Amino acid sequence: MWQPSAPVPPVGPTADVYRIAGYVDGLIGAKRPECDVLRPHYNSGLKYPDKNNPLPTDVLWGGGIRAGLKWDGTFYRDLSRYGQSGTLFWCSYLKPGSGPGNKNGYWFNFGGGWSHLANDDFAQLLTGASQRIYWDSSTGHWTLVIEATMFVTYAVVNVWTGIKSIGNDPIGQYTRQSGCDPALMLTVGL
Repeated sequence: MWQPSAPVPPVGPTADVYRIAGYVDGLIGAKRPECDVLRPHYNSGLKYPDKNNPLPTDVLWGGGIRAGLKWDGTFYRDLSRYGQSGTLFWCSYLKPGSGPGNKNGYWFNFGGGWSHLANDDFAQLLTGASQRIYWDSSTGHWTLVIEATMFVTYAVVNVWTGIKSIGNDPIGQYTRQSGCDPALMLTVGL
């Protein structure tokens, strides 16, 4: 009896850096009302401009916002820091020179939200919010994931997840599968 074979991993070539084509802050995670869940809100535990008169319409800023850098839509591979996912895995936190602390690349602001490498520890990369591209060997396609960290609770929110079913590298169009952002497609390039 015929049995389907397991998906064959891509043979490459692959680059060390990929980027969402045409990415600007707000491209993903800023659509209203769909992504309003990412924004600071009344009773979120963040700082108000006037702590004696907090209003639901106040623009709020907390430690996560100030500690972060604007994400530029780029994904990096660094096998020396995070090799357990293999050569077909890229993440925003793997930028050369990134590290723990304010403005060092483990906190990113984008759209209406932000993300943070869980406990500044690569062993916990997949337990916290991250932006990543990887080859999913169980399904045989490329997956692009953009996640955000919720204010105060640090819960992970799926902002946008898409797949690309063909190709030897992550370059190409990804079709939305889930997430609060309604964008139908994103394109990844070098």
